[in-house]
Amino acid sequence: FGMLIEYLFEKYPNEEVPADQAIEDLEAFYKESKKRFDSDTAFRERAQHAVVSLQSGVERYRKAWSHICEISRQGFQRVYQRLGVDLEEKGESFYNPYIPGVIKLLSEEGLVEESQGARVIFIEGKNIPLIVVKSDGGYNYASTDLSALWYRVNEEKAEWIIYVTDVGQKDHFDMVFTVS
Repeated sequence: FGMLIEYLFEKYPNEEVPADQAIEDLEAFYKESKKRFDSDTAFRERAQHAVVSLQSGVERYRKAWSHICEISRQGFQRVYQRLGVDLEEKGESFYNPYIPGVIKLLSEEGLVEESQGARVIFIEGKNIPLIVVKSDGGYNYASTDLSALWYRVNEEKAEWIIYVTDVGQKDHFDMVFTVS
């Protein structure tokens, strides 16, 4: 989202993102922003800081994020409607208030260690640790996924949780589930 938000700010540099402004093709917009992220170091740094600003609740970033989410939601809703699917939406940001408490619980269990300015969890048999707080203080997918699991088990009292992702997420979720 950091790169999408920064790219959106580039498209509308002199003002807040207009509420009635649509991104015609979100997939093309994503590809353009990703190209900038991969090729422009300054843009990449701004995008990374944008994530921290978003997670910190800075209004300009939350408004841009909300705009992008709404465009995505509208596109997916057409598919869900055709399939007869109704969703109870809890996006990633829903879990943000729970992240500090989950990180605290994991720390109290002695799982979280400091490593190169980040807070990580080392998992036996894995070559890399699971980063739960980045060196810039921001959270990441692991932080959110751990908090979502905690919420689903402790608040929603879930007895079954089914994750459907592509194979590219296997190692990530293996590590998240091991920590959980």
